[in-house]
Amino acid sequence: MMTVDETTVKPGTVFELCEMENSMVPYPVLQYSLVYSASGQEAQRNIDVVKILKDSFNRLTQLYPIVMGHKERIDNKNVIVVSREDLLGQRVFVHQESDISSEDFELVRCRRDLWPADVDRLLKERTADTSSLISAVVVCFKGGSGYLLSLSMSHIVADVSGMLILLEQWASIARKMIAARIADNGQYAESEIMPDRAIDFDHAKFWEKLSAHPKDDHPHVTYVERQDCSCDGDIGRLAKWAKEHYGSGAHNGDRTNLELRVLHVSSQSIEKMRLEFNTDSSGKRPLHGIQIFYALFWQRYVAKCLQLRNADIDHSQPVFLNIIHNVRGLTPAPDYVGNAVSPVYVRTTVGELLENPVIETANLIKSHINSITPGATVQCAEAVNNPSNPFVPKLMYLQRHRESGLVISNASRFPFFGLDFGIGKATGVHCGKLAVEGMSSWVPHSDGGVELYFGAKDGIYTLLKDDPVFAEYVEFSN
Repeated sequence: MMTVDETTVKPGTVFELCEMENSMVPYPVLQYSLVYSASGQEAQRNIDVVKILKDSFNRLTQLYPIVMGHKERIDNKNVIVVSREDLLGQRVFVHQESDISSEDFELVRCRRDLWPADVDRLLKERTADTSSLISAVVVCFKGGSGYLLSLSMSHIVADVSGMLILLEQWASIARKMIAARIADNGQYAESEIMPDRAIDFDHAKFWEKLSAHPKDDHPHVTYVERQDCSCDGDIGRLAKWAKEHYGSGAHNGDRTNLELRVLHVSSQSIEKMRLEFNTDSSGKRPLHGIQIFYALFWQRYVAKCLQLRNADIDHSQPVFLNIIHNVRGLTPAPDYVGNAVSPVYVRTTVGELLENPVIETANLIKSHINSITPGATVQCAEAVNNPSNPFVPKLMYLQRHRESGLVISNASRFPFFGLDFGIGKATGVHCGKLAVEGMSSWVPHSDGGVELYFGAKDGIYTLLKDDPVFAEYVEFSN
């Protein structure tokens, strides 16, 4: 793995991005916030938590200088350039005091509309700032009762799994600084502290590892080659249907009305699904409860989309589940910070999704995920960057389906609750607003269950709450 010390980065250093980053336009800002309750030991040990977090964040940016740079376009490719101004500039680290206690904040954590206005505004400012590739916010709750720690990062730097690696590295540096402060009477050499994991953000080498594998037929590309994408085909029919039901500008309105919804699936519910749905006697290996919940969530969500719109849709209408699959394990590159995902589009029809047993759909999802290989990932990424490739109209085709609510996306699973900055593990997690309808992020909860954040309109969420099949396994947190 590549190890970089801050002294090796000179003004004008250019970091090339692999094909995955070049395909993303525009670049959204990812944001996750963690809630911590103060144990009281910090004050007893005379530990300035905010200073530790700031020093450790500065150390993190020294070790990952790519996050200090800015995006430029060179030779028709997106790159990150670290200028002298970038190296000398102040890291974006914002500290704020709050009048709410950590206990009271936890009560409204899943209700962004009830957050203190100053905290809500501060985090929204960070997601709106596209000039900084990375920024951190620390909010100290009333009376030293706890902290809100938020990291915002441009998607050009990394996906959510890469962001989690950065948070793990930041946390390990902070823990070591606290340990050194206690052991050495308040002193620590910031420049000598290294994180637990290897430092790897070498996009070129990661892409070389993927490209070394022979290309495979990618199901996303081969599907569209067989698909009629002309105006007389499915796209034309679906566009006509969407216009009839929404009007020409309704989709943009749908996005602005989205709310971040939070669901909790307990470990007991996960085990219940495993026992109740694994009734197949064909000899197939039983599925995990989470794998089953993927299928159940997809089925019930699409059913409620159709119910809300009161639409008479042909049961042969295609529907898609987009699973954003982490491919770091395929290279292998477990410590790689960057974008290392391959989208897995599971395709079925309205009729099959609503009528087939949930376990059958779950096995369909599993088979698609198992089909992802390094060679298939390379072909997919290259296809996105080639305008003449049939994958591009496929993306248009999927976008049309998203307008009808028949595409749902899952990104999983991110263990944010396990992050410990030396002040205990997180007691709460909050995902930044998801701007795409049906997009969801799945986070393993500290109680053994899963917390799920997804973007949905009020009508869909209300119908899911009233669905006895869905509500049997799910707790609705907002």
